[in-house]
Amino acid sequence: MEIEHIAKEISRLSDAVGNALFDEAKEGTENLHEQVVNRLDRDATFFRIISNVASIFIDVGHMQPCFSSTQKGLSILKDYKDQIVEQIGEDAYFYNLSNAKSNLIAEKNPFNHTFSTIEQLIEIKSDLWKAIKSCPGQINPTYIVNLGNSLKQQFRIAEAIECYDKVNSLGLDIPQAWENRSETLMMLNQVSNTFSIQMLEQIKGGYENVLKSREIPLIWVEHYERQAAFHQRNIDEACKEADIERDIHDSEETKDEYDALSGYRQFCLDNHLSLSEHGLYCACAGSARDNLTIPTSEGVVGDFVIPMEMVLNRLKSEFSFARHLYFEYVTKDEDFDLLHDSCFSELFNDELLGIDVEKLRTAFRACFGILDKIGIAICELFDLYPPNGNVYFQSFWQLDRDDRREKFNEHKSPGLLALYSIATDLNDRKGGEWSFLKQLRNDLEHEFVVVHNTYGPSKIYNSYDFMGNIVFVEEGLFINHLERLLQLTRSAIFSFVFAVRDKALNEKDDSYVYLPNSIHRKNYK
Repeated sequence: MEIEHIAKEISRLSDAVGNALFDEAKEGTENLHEQVVNRLDRDATFFRIISNVASIFIDVGHMQPCFSSTQKGLSILKDYKDQIVEQIGEDAYFYNLSNAKSNLIAEKNPFNHTFSTIEQLIEIKSDLWKAIKSCPGQINPTYIVNLGNSLKQQFRIAEAIECYDKVNSLGLDIPQAWENRSETLMMLNQVSNTFSIQMLEQIKGGYENVLKSREIPLIWVEHYERQAAFHQRNIDEACKEADIERDIHDSEETKDEYDALSGYRQFCLDNHLSLSEHGLYCACAGSARDNLTIPTSEGVVGDFVIPMEMVLNRLKSEFSFARHLYFEYVTKDEDFDLLHDSCFSELFNDELLGIDVEKLRTAFRACFGILDKIGIAICELFDLYPPNGNVYFQSFWQLDRDDRREKFNEHKSPGLLALYSIATDLNDRKGGEWSFLKQLRNDLEHEFVVVHNTYGPSKIYNSYDFMGNIVFVEEGLFINHLERLLQLTRSAIFSFVFAVRDKALNEKDDSYVYLPNSIHRKNYK
């Protein structure tokens, strides 16, 4: 069987999937798979081809959808894992693996997930983190979109929007980023119990951007046209209810309002570090402050609301401090006068010392303090303290002990599920891809952590040789770790607010009714 013929057949089958000819693609891939397995030697060429075959099976399984097609692709990936990784790279392997597992999720509605079914989503999320972290160069934008999709399913809305905005800013023709951003904003409407005209505009605009794409099958165009029209009607109705005249120049006004913000606030919005619900999706004057609160404009009830708002004040205070330390480090010139005043001995070992680098170290430690406080507040609010009474955000859940999974399911809400998902990223026992950040925090507290400014720190005077417990971190890598930790912490703060608000709204006398297609117009914000 000629390799050139196989390559053409793979290309033909991929095109068939893109043109929604799923039965043809599935049948053709099954025939190709049989021929490849029976005729080719198990060499590098075979494993590259079999990887492509698995990808087509998985694509058919997603688009049609078809459970058996996905299973065939997943079996190939598992059977030849080491060989496929060697040929296509670890990043591509885990990306394909996450796609296959995503197809097999039985419960498609995230609002129906529990603390049991979410474990499947957590496994997929971990595979996508592996794919992104193992990229040898620039990260494939498709990986980021799929990560956003996974985070969206786990109600990590702030992080999902960050993913889509990052991809959309590249100006590429990736309609999935626009579509899923719109879906995430609709989810935000439900989870937060608030909305704005601008939110509706951006939902509609997302579908309009999808319609501009050359990558969507023609048979789906009508669906996206209906979505855009539906949300246009929502905008018209909302404007009428609020007695607002719709402004066709709103985007220009938003830019003017953004330009009028301080450099620090622009930095917060540009880097997805604001604590404003409106700021999750819009950089206008409405995002000029960290105005996140537990009560909505219509109010909430519960004797726990004020104590939890006190907790939120503490979280916002500490987060804004950590965020500002990070801002100062990356935007302001080093203060050489203060560095000179400190009078450090010159050991020529590349260690960064002084007030500036201490800003990074302090910001990093502060984030874990915030997360642990969220854990304590959740335990207080729902009476969910672990048996030993020790609360560390990443590990207090202990769902497999003492019927705790059932206890958490009694209080299940999008915000609480999101907090658990974030915690698993930081828990080494759950295979968390960011669990080393917790270890680094412990090292900062209890060990000698050297942040250095070269790839390998110099040891001219052997200043590091006396102690064996020194941890070395390159400056750029430490900044990257802090940036990720700030995003996780910000997401946890939003999720905490949504969890408390959900409990309060459930206890309110008058019920909140969600309108069809996930848009409900109870609160303006």
